[in-house]
Amino acid sequence: MRLLNKSICNLICCSFVFLSFFSYGQSKDIKIMLDWVVQGTHAPFFVALDKGYFSKSGLNVSIEAGKGAANTAVSVASGVYQFGWVDFPTMIKFNTEHPESQLIAVYISFDETPLSIITLKSSNLKKPADLEGKKIAGGPGFAIYDTFPIFLKAARAENVKVNWVSVQPQLFGPMMVRKEVDAMGGFTNSMIPALLDLGISLNDVQAIKYSDFGVDLYGLTLVTTKKFADENPDIVKGVVSGLNKGTIDTIKDPQAAIDVLKKKDSMMKDNVEKIRLDIANGLTNTKWVQKNGLSVVPIDRMKKMIGLVVDAYQLKKTPSPETEYSDKYLPPLSERQIK
Repeated sequence: MRLLNKSICNLICCSFVFLSFFSYGQSKDIKIMLDWVVQGTHAPFFVALDKGYFSKSGLNVSIEAGKGAANTAVSVASGVYQFGWVDFPTMIKFNTEHPESQLIAVYISFDETPLSIITLKSSNLKKPADLEGKKIAGGPGFAIYDTFPIFLKAARAENVKVNWVSVQPQLFGPMMVRKEVDAMGGFTNSMIPALLDLGISLNDVQAIKYSDFGVDLYGLTLVTTKKFADENPDIVKGVVSGLNKGTIDTIKDPQAAIDVLKKKDSMMKDNVEKIRLDIANGLTNTKWVQKNGLSVVPIDRMKKMIGLVVDAYQLKKTPSPETEYSDKYLPPLSERQIK
């Protein structure tokens, strides 16, 4: 009997160890979905992966391309991915429309919104008022269309009327080059490099940036579900820490970051992706960040941004800042300073 009890005890212990190991392994396998196809903008993630910043926290991280921020939000909310890189206004809109699947931002990458109207200098369009009657590639379903009233209001140009041309994003650039539209709307880090890929010189591109006319929105941010964050705080801290280190390294040495990306895609065009990354770094390493550190969020600015998003999308409720962003998973401020 004593021998039998000992055998049962050993069996239970072994089973517990096995189950614990299995559970541990499962919980540490982390999938991150990007907002779009892998480009220079995404270098911080792959630098962190290449340098082992995630694995040092015991995480086995895989990073996959996305199909737009809205699609990424859905994929994370459904549990297919534990984390996603989503434009902050898109996340706020998603949360308001899907209260049963709340996402929460745990690290802000873009301190400044990349939303802009992109045109050619030869068109002589420099400010919102100049867009009166112009054809702009964009239209319903695109963030630029939904937020355009915010842009006009901030610029005191509410009476400006434009003609939206709704086509697939890959057609924006070619249509503008062929002068079938006067401008295109979207993210500077996506749209400008797309024009360079078509043979347009950077010196010939004009960006009418939302941020230059008082539209103070955050851009891309790392999100997860509130449930996952509550249940796995150490994992969230590990992912945030890794991305933070990858971001700082990318800002300090952009070319080295591009070299890391080239390991993943040898056909990547260095010159185009370097410009894309430079634009992204500019949106990340703003004057505010240089002074205060990465992902430092003043409550007043967050409230103002939420109000702008609610107005733009005509949302039925105004969420509170604490339901949209949490700083409790961030590394110490000293580790978020770019020196």
